Amino acid sequence: MNGYNNKKGRFICLFFMLAVLASCTQSDKTSTYFQTEGNAIGTTFHITYGTEQLDSLKKKIDSIVVAVNLGLSTYQENSLVSSFNANSGEIWKDPNEMKYFENDMQHFIEMVSLSKTISNETSAAFDPTAAALFDLYNQAKIEGIVMNKEQVQECLKHQGIQNIQFDDQGFPYKLDSFVTLNFNAIAKGYLVDIIADYLTANEVTNYMVEVGGEMRVKGKNAEGKSWQVGINVPLIEARNGDFFKILELENVSLATSGNYQNFYKVDGKLIGHTIDPRTGEPIVSNLKSATVLHDFCAVADAYATACMVLGLEESTKLIKGNSSLSAFFIYEDGEELKGIYVE
Repeated sequence: MNGYNNKKGRFICLFFMLAVLASCTQSDKTSTYFQTEGNAIGTTFHITYGTEQLDSLKKKIDSIVVAVNLGLSTYQENSLVSSFNANSGEIWKDPNEMKYFENDMQHFIEMVSLSKTISNETSAAFDPTAAALFDLYNQAKIEGIVMNKEQVQECLKHQGIQNIQFDDQGFPYKLDSFVTLNFNAIAKGYLVDIIADYLTANEVTNYMVEVGGEMRVKGKNAEGKSWQVGINVPLIEARNGDFFKILELENVSLATSGNYQNFYKVDGKLIGHTIDPRTGEPIVSNLKSATVLHDFCAVADAYATACMVLGLEESTKLIKGNSSLSAFFIYEDGEELKGIYVE
């Protein structure tokens, strides 16, 4: 996949608190719309696409999912990123290891390269080297305690995207052997892009590819209309299908990050899952949801996470400073939820 810096896609806001994610289950005059779904990188995926041919693309889509899983998923112990984390990060020096991973190496290399770029652009608000810190949070959540400050500081000593470099052959390696990677904040979007690029290369002009809520759409749905996507009301008590905003989309990628669903309580205090990788502290902010749009879903995915870390004011500056991005932020103003479109 090439060119992670293209122009903005089309973004049309419709109306509040109504409608559902459009689903295509029927045929239009020229194409039959197929649907496929499954599990990948610790979440689920759903793909709807229109083609004049029989569903001959599904096997390849399944093989793409397997390859990306083996390259980027920390949920698989035998994945490339898991092996990278478990040792010095130079597994390709072993010919036997390299042979096992050669088909997945391109995904890993591209993820490291793109992650380095976006981490630098966001002043490390997006940082996949904070894997140990995220593991510490997950363990604290299981135990129902606050993260130990000394352990947090120890994690911070061994992170930073500058600790991952490329050798003369173009392979990533670690400057600090304790550094570990977690691509959860970008891998879903990346898988969306790989599948979408494959469909485009096979002359599929109408599709929606969704992985764990991140998506790319192209063309029209089965009714010949733009794809409709709902942004959830970012409240704990909100029901599934309660939408704050409905978007009508064509030829664009979208990713949303929020800090209102995945949390736990300690002594009655809510602790959200968004952690500032620069400080190790859970984020407390009036920004409740960040939806970012870009031509590529991996970029939108990483930037949505960074925006939740940075907060409303800094995120607004970040988006306005990058002509390839646009965003819709939902924030708390007193007791009222408000939305703002930024480009």
